[in-house]
Amino acid sequence: MTSSYTAGSAESQPPKVSVIIPAYNTGRYIGETLESVLAQTFTHYEVIVVNDGSPDTLELEKVLLKYQDHIRYIKQENRGLGGARNTGIRNARGEFLAFLDSDDIWLPDFLAEQLKFFAENPSLDLACGGCVYFGKTELAGKSWQPLDPTEDPVTFEKILPTHGGAFASFVLLRRESALKVGFFDETPQLLEDYHYWLMLLYRGGTMAYLRKPLGKRRIHPGSLTYNQEVVVPQAIKALRKLQGILDPAGREAALVQKEIASAESQLSLKEGRRQLARGNHEGARESFAKAYAAVPSRKLAFALLGLRCFPQWTRWAISRWDRHLLPARPALRSLATRRRGPRDSEPQL
Repeated sequence: MTSSYTAGSAESQPPKVSVIIPAYNTGRYIGETLESVLAQTFTHYEVIVVNDGSPDTLELEKVLLKYQDHIRYIKQENRGLGGARNTGIRNARGEFLAFLDSDDIWLPDFLAEQLKFFAENPSLDLACGGCVYFGKTELAGKSWQPLDPTEDPVTFEKILPTHGGAFASFVLLRRESALKVGFFDETPQLLEDYHYWLMLLYRGGTMAYLRKPLGKRRIHPGSLTYNQEVVVPQAIKALRKLQGILDPAGREAALVQKEIASAESQLSLKEGRRQLARGNHEGARESFAKAYAAVPSRKLAFALLGLRCFPQWTRWAISRWDRHLLPARPALRSLATRRRGPRDSEPQL
């Protein structure tokens, strides 16, 4: 059951931008997030905060009291990030939609720069600004885009292997475009935004990057760091879901199937390395065989042969060149802090 209240008087003229902020267990941070919205140099916007069944609702609503004249507040049962954003979309009145996570921050010119970019590119459907990491991380102070460059023009094929493509907190999307694409998928635990960007591009939408930082991406103890054992399976789920809307005879379907195979191979390779480190040669051989079945390669073929005939030597050899077993993949590995999933317990590959 969804309940809501709207504080303050509603404007007769629809806002230019609807800022949608899903809130889940971030009561300690959302005040700073809202302050960054209220500090925008462009002011014709509305703010919709969606409490997605948050376990810290008491703390959250205590913080929101200070902002009750500036926000529309909606409370619902937990449906995940996709479900919270969809609720925001259904209640939005703006020409543009912004999706700001409740622990991230915009710089004061975020909206002004985004809208200027749209004015200069009138055929654009979605724009993504850059961001700087902050919090307890070695990436603090570093800008995302120079670390993870994606060249223009942005295409389905370029976004596909990134397992991300854009931080939802720093995008601006035409509401008209969103209504054509549809709503965020609510079934994935993660990567509902990745799935959405791919849907938009597949359906003829256009996407571009602003090459300057317009916000700050928070990394904190409650964040989910980029653990491929968590994110890659979720990417596979998102891509399998995407297959349901693709023309099976089209080029995109072939690209998606190839990416699924690559991701499955990547997971099997990591499991094989883990089994090898434990001295389980048979387990390693089974995992490498799965990786080879997904994406055949000469090095994997040699590894499988060596594990059958010379397991100890092969274990030593793989420890020297196992990095080269992994397929080359585009960066965007620092699309960190994916929320609402298992905690990362191992370093990324």
